[in-house]
Amino acid sequence: MGVTVTQLYRKIDEHRAYCFNIESIQPLTYEEITCLRLIMADGFLVDSVCDAPVLQGERVVEVGPRLNFATAWSSNMVSICKATGLDMITRVERSRRYLVPETVDVQEFIASHHDRMTECHYPAPLTSFQTGVVPEAVYEVDLKTLGADGLNELPGISMDEWDRNLYYDYFVNQQH
Repeated sequence: MGVTVTQLYRKIDEHRAYCFNIESIQPLTYEEITCLRLIMADGFLVDSVCDAPVLQGERVVEVGPRLNFATAWSSNMVSICKATGLDMITRVERSRRYLVPETVDVQEFIASHHDRMTECHYPAPLTSFQTGVVPEAVYEVDLKTLGADGLNELPGISMDEWDRNLYYDYFVNQQH
């Protein structure tokens, strides 16, 4: 039993829909999915949420939160799930699906319909929230021994003398 991601969909209008990407530590039963459908429903109308995409075709695009952090919305939804007995739910992210008009370039549409800092394009349905990105190593600099110039040893960091002295003074000379 591993982590699974289940999608549920809710239509907004003829050209837009939500996709709820639900991560759980086990496969969900019919009853658990029904409970989730009620939680995600518009006005608790269970039929407003389904397990098949409500928008389909080559001109449908999906954008949603970047995968490397859980949103505040997700934290709230996980709390709601746990309060309703769905303890197996570990993350829920809501993405938006659009049917791009024929007269609009798909890539331009994607670029203009999401915040590149906090969101990204989902070219395929999510199967995991894992990004595969490995954080860089953490570096320690012994400022007491090496002095302010020890900061020059950090790869990829460029500091002028003023910056190095500021950090040296802050971490070595200031009493915390």
